[in-house]
Amino acid sequence: MLRRAGHEMRNALSGVSVNVEVVRSRLERGKPGDDLTSFAERARLQVGVATMLGDCLLSLINSVLVAVADGSLQSVSGNGAGSQMELMIYGDRRDNILADIRRLANLTGVAVEERDQRVILKVLPEGKSHSKD
Repeated sequence: MLRRAGHEMRNALSGVSVNVEVVRSRLERGKPGDDLTSFAERARLQVGVATMLGDCLLSLINSVLVAVADGSLQSVSGNGAGSQMELMIYGDRRDNILADIRRLANLTGVAVEERDQRVILKVLPEGKSHSKD
């Protein structure tokens, strides 16, 4: 899940880089034109995606660290498609944390299942519920 999230973050930042480079090169040539606004807007949106991914990753990592500390991290199995982990998420921020994890899961091809306070994350095969679909 973290590898896939990192890949999506790199994609967003790469888009920012490309769009900012277009703006820079056109300004350098003294030919800004009206179309620069669209490149700048795309860069702004991609920064938003990268920021959201970062926030969601932090929520997931914090939840995993808490689960490790209190001994509730379970069922960590495998690597890649089919791997899964189960952790407990509770407290006042549970709904916000779970919303972040769901957003991240949706972008990275991970299924989220809730059973009371337990949250089970399962990495789906590539192409299943992935942001490129």
